[in-house]
Amino acid sequence: MSHTPEASRWIDPVDPLDPFAGRRLGGRFRLDERIAAGGFGAIYRGTHLSSGRQVAIKVLHPEWSRNPDVVARFRREAAALTSLRHHNTVTTFEAGETPEGTLYIVMELLRGESLYARFCDRGPLPHGEVAAIARQICAALAEAHALGIVHRDLKPANIHLEPCSSGGERVKVLDFGIAKILRGSDLDDGTDLTNAGQMIGTLDYMSPEQILGGACHATSDIYTLGVIMYEVIAGVRPFAEVPGPAMVAALLTTSPPPLASRARVPAALDRIVMRCLAREPHDRYAGVGELADDLARLAAADAQPTRSFAISAELVARTRPPSQPELLARGSQPALPIRRAIDEPTRHWRTLPVRSSQLPSSVPTFTLDTSTNVWVGRAVWIVVIALALAILWAARSIVLG
Repeated sequence: MSHTPEASRWIDPVDPLDPFAGRRLGGRFRLDERIAAGGFGAIYRGTHLSSGRQVAIKVLHPEWSRNPDVVARFRREAAALTSLRHHNTVTTFEAGETPEGTLYIVMELLRGESLYARFCDRGPLPHGEVAAIARQICAALAEAHALGIVHRDLKPANIHLEPCSSGGERVKVLDFGIAKILRGSDLDDGTDLTNAGQMIGTLDYMSPEQILGGACHATSDIYTLGVIMYEVIAGVRPFAEVPGPAMVAALLTTSPPPLASRARVPAALDRIVMRCLAREPHDRYAGVGELADDLARLAAADAQPTRSFAISAELVARTRPPSQPELLARGSQPALPIRRAIDEPTRHWRTLPVRSSQLPSSVPTFTLDTSTNVWVGRAVWIVVIALALAILWAARSIVLG
């Protein structure tokens, strides 16, 4: 079992001795500056000489140009990229070979950031943002899968977020370098660059069948997309707590903890992600179209406005508490507002005095005008005193009579 080498043997990107810096390809492009390097080649910022347009140019390292398998894989990537036209896939203008045997692919130059860079910078992302990104990835994969192309190396570093002039951002899926061309597709040239039992891809994002070196299909990309969504929402990958080689055994024999156990997400999104992460391919989404539909329904549900109740201006005016000047003009002192409460468990109503500062500003304050109560109390006392005097007068008359 083997996997693609990760180490790069290129000169440091800022090294002035870079043999390709300033070089022209076919008299049409100039390599200006190396902006990325990988195991088999590097990507340069370049210029289209006749138009002055800046482009990105992927160049295969000369050392690998003598390896027929690597050359065949590079040519297959070029064929796959030039056949993809969806706006969520990096745009490829052409692919070629110089008279000296240097293979290259000319693509659009992207200026945004990768999903990996955003995740490293911000940490876990809001689930709504991740779902929107995943929908655009599904759109790119739908075209690729329809042409018989399985990406096999989706990961946050290969998902680019490009700002749009009209606002928002557009997802770009990159790096089809180890893509699988399915048998019988229009791009199938009859060669198989992956031997049985060979593990191709990035281990942390591989599906179980990919780890076992089995056949990869569209459902393999769906599994990997599930890992990406899980990671950038929860902050960890599904089996992050399992160390080293045990992770492979866990991935092949157990199910990961639900996304909802590690992040606050809607139940619908938890079901979507966990279905993507099903161990058996037939238990996952059958295609990215079905997955995109569920993500769209989730977005529609999130966009539903919260139910609210309007209060008329007239009602607010009627319930507005009198101001202190108004109370003084009526000859009364400002009264404390009251509120009702229920004593549990007897559930008897009782009245509690509270201060106005203890009430939210949005809650109407009701006041009791005490001026009427004062005069009623005085009248009652006058009646009581009059009755007492009448009784004493009657008693005196009887005694003297």
